[in-house]
Amino acid sequence: MSLAPANPDRGEHELLLAGVPYRLRPSHTAMRAIERKTERSTLTLIQRGNAGALSLEELGTIAAELIRAGAAPDDFQTQNVDAERIGELIYEEGLHKALGRLTLVLLDAASGGRTALGEAKAVPAMTSEDAGAA
Repeated sequence: MSLAPANPDRGEHELLLAGVPYRLRPSHTAMRAIERKTERSTLTLIQRGNAGALSLEELGTIAAELIRAGAAPDDFQTQNVDAERIGELIYEEGLHKALGRLTLVLLDAASGGRTALGEAKAVPAMTSEDAGAA
């Protein structure tokens, strides 16, 4: 397994499970799969995450889809992670850690500023005219 570390400067997220850092990418494909498998909208999942109401099964599903999307093209093991196994690792690591991180990634996905592949878009540069605007 050749995991590339998440780069926060590029808007990437990471979830540490059993000592392994998994890069999470909120791609359009991953988000659609999450909505389909949980039968809940992204905004509903964010609300449930903020309320601490995501089930262990939902956490495993969300994490697995985001991990698959963040896998390197040649990392077939990570591309095929099992949601049930990821749920077990989340349970062992502590639900609160995964809950906070996954809710943040969902919120990030819903807020825009991402390509369909889940990569953060460049922030528009400020011009000198913008600098003094109030």
